[in-house]
Amino acid sequence: MKQIKGILFDFDGVIADSEKLWFSSAISTLKRMNISYDNSIKQKSTIGIISEHLFQILITDKQYDLSKIMKTYQQLLKKTFKEHSPMIYPHLKKFIRSTNLKIGIVSNAHENYIINILKKNNLFSYFKGNITSCTGDIPYKPYKDGYVIGSKKLNLKPHEVLVIEDSDVGIEAALKAKVKKVLRHTNNDKNLPVKIKHRVTKLLNYKNFENSLFNLRLYG
Repeated sequence: MKQIKGILFDFDGVIADSEKLWFSSAISTLKRMNISYDNSIKQKSTIGIISEHLFQILITDKQYDLSKIMKTYQQLLKKTFKEHSPMIYPHLKKFIRSTNLKIGIVSNAHENYIINILKKNNLFSYFKGNITSCTGDIPYKPYKDGYVIGSKKLNLKPHEVLVIEDSDVGIEAALKAKVKKVLRHTNNDKNLPVKIKHRVTKLLNYKNFENSLFNLRLYG
């Protein structure tokens, strides 16, 4: 197997332990607006889904104003992330600061949000210029565009990078972009969905991450 030359990380659930904040904010939004929702749907089954689609899945009412919901949601998110800034997963900071591999981020989240968290953790300089936000003109995952663009920013081809994702939609985007090496970060299986579409090698956590890459014959 050819060795990798770079790594493209998803952000929420891969670099930042933040998935639960997005989901809890969505539930709080619906409760605040007295909108009925399906409480059988759990966070793990919605990982990687953009916010608009999340509400479409959650809401049981037939008639609702998504624009009003999103406005309230954005206000609540701003407050939530100000009060509870997501932590970077253990051991990952050390790897980011010491690796010789090219690294970048490809995420459905907005770039300003990503940059803000990276700066709070003194990591922005390692990703500066290599953050691809699949918003606006760049189609959101599972479209391949983000990973194609992210690879180009590293001056690499998709088959030369390792992608680390936590969701099926993200893994699907990477595979569509012709990425050959994909790991699913599961946070010790806390974020592992019950139903999985794409079965790729699991990465439980970042402890001894560089050794894991050696063992998988991806680097070294």
